[in-house]
Amino acid sequence: MSRIPYPSMDDLSEVKRRRIFDPARKYILNVSKMALHMPDALWDAQAELGRRATYECEMDPRLREIVVVRIGWLQKSEYELFHHKTIALNAGVTEAELAALQSEDLSIFSPEERALIAYTSEVTMNVSPSDETLAAARACYPDSLLFEVIGLIGSYMMTARLAAVGGVENDEAAVTNW
Repeated sequence: MSRIPYPSMDDLSEVKRRRIFDPARKYILNVSKMALHMPDALWDAQAELGRRATYECEMDPRLREIVVVRIGWLQKSEYELFHHKTIALNAGVTEAELAALQSEDLSIFSPEERALIAYTSEVTMNVSPSDETLAAARACYPDSLLFEVIGLIGSYMMTARLAAVGGVENDEAAVTNW
């Protein structure tokens, strides 16, 4: 049972009702239900950020899931890891790589991937990477990708907090692909 009850789906505003009950929507995740507690304008912006981070990310899906799983582990988000371990496997991340992302031994990854994981880790935990970490990441990736990672970090840290504060239970089944 969640720490905070989910809002009633019968009492939603028109803004929320339109998006939640959109016929094109595949499913309504528990964290999406918990987020309905937010005021409409903030909820709509948060939902749009999440949608764009999910469906309009420009980086390679495998790299994106490496970033997201690392964020989920660093933020101790069981909810995010529940979904993104499966998504990552379907995007080409191996079981060994998933285990490595949840440790400090990242030797299994290429030097370029390690640079991005270090960048992700430092931005997630320290707000800004060290000059050395930033230089290493910039040597491997364009600035546009590094700023895309910042957007992913912001979106998934918000999701982790929604799930943690609300005590969101894992959904019946993990999402497998976006």
